[in-house]
Amino acid sequence: MRFTRRKLNLYVLRRRKTIWTFIELLSLLIILALIQVQCRHDGLNVATLKPVCFDTQIAPIFINNCGSCHSASRSRGGYSFVDYTSILQSVTPYNAEKSTAYQAITGKAFKQLMPPGIPLSENDRILIRVWIDQGALKTTCTADTTGKSGTGGTTPPSGGTGSLVCFQRDILPVLLSSCGTTGCHNQTTAKEGYIITSYASVMSNMVVAGSPNSSRLYTAVANNNMPPSSYAKLTTAEKDSIYNWIKDGALNSTCSSSCDTTGTVTYSNQIVAIMTANCVSCHSGSSAQKGILLDSYTNVKANMDNGNILSAVRGITLQMPPGGLLTNCEMRQLEIWKATGEVQN
Repeated sequence: MRFTRRKLNLYVLRRRKTIWTFIELLSLLIILALIQVQCRHDGLNVATLKPVCFDTQIAPIFINNCGSCHSASRSRGGYSFVDYTSILQSVTPYNAEKSTAYQAITGKAFKQLMPPGIPLSENDRILIRVWIDQGALKTTCTADTTGKSGTGGTTPPSGGTGSLVCFQRDILPVLLSSCGTTGCHNQTTAKEGYIITSYASVMSNMVVAGSPNSSRLYTAVANNNMPPSSYAKLTTAEKDSIYNWIKDGALNSTCSSSCDTTGTVTYSNQIVAIMTANCVSCHSGSSAQKGILLDSYTNVKANMDNGNILSAVRGITLQMPPGGLLTNCEMRQLEIWKATGEVQN
């Protein structure tokens, strides 16, 4: 009898252990399913939605959040996200669920959700899904003076001027030249823990969308605490642009800008803008990368004469700028400027 009871007790213990193991496994599966559901955007009827624009909505997301690791010169995992052609290699048009790019940003392709450390917002993930399900087309939307683009765009800034304030065109160049410089708030230095070199880094801990006065980015420049005394302070117009950009939602907007290669190309009219937006943040000050300075006419001319600039932007040596490429028009402007004697004004 004691032997039979012992066997019964062992049988009951085994059954209890099996039941608890099953319950734990089921709980884990439910948790994993909930996590996956959070990153899914089922039920979207893309046929009823306005076309998503590649140039103003999709390209900035990939370039700013993925391009630093997945560029022509640094294609981790064999992926590149710096232009339409490279992005399309990771996309299955009309089917986001089968697209490696979409699987990566929703945690379905790799062990780690991409981008690592700073996942895309739900809005960005939805935009990418809709764009892919609409065919992943190379759509272009041109902004107009009403504050609307072909896909809705942004509202006019609060100043009542009726002109758009766009992050990529108006805000980022100011931040790169005044804040995200070597020795201050670039990727390497990151003073006080702030990095001001991309939309993602600015939004991570410096901006409260819709509330300029609660945003560290605006209050610092408005009170002239930043840039430090060794740098020129922002102009009133630049401060107003930052204020209006934040107040209107702090969107990662890109506005089309004219790029003329038919007239005279000079340093003051075209080249300094290219350098400010793409190069000065790393190539200025006492800690300029590789000792190359691109913060003045003299320095830019010297590096144009010795071939540093054109070889870098063409990808002959090291592809520059990292994480993004100059437009064909900007490349042509540099070539024309060199060929016509590198005029200053």
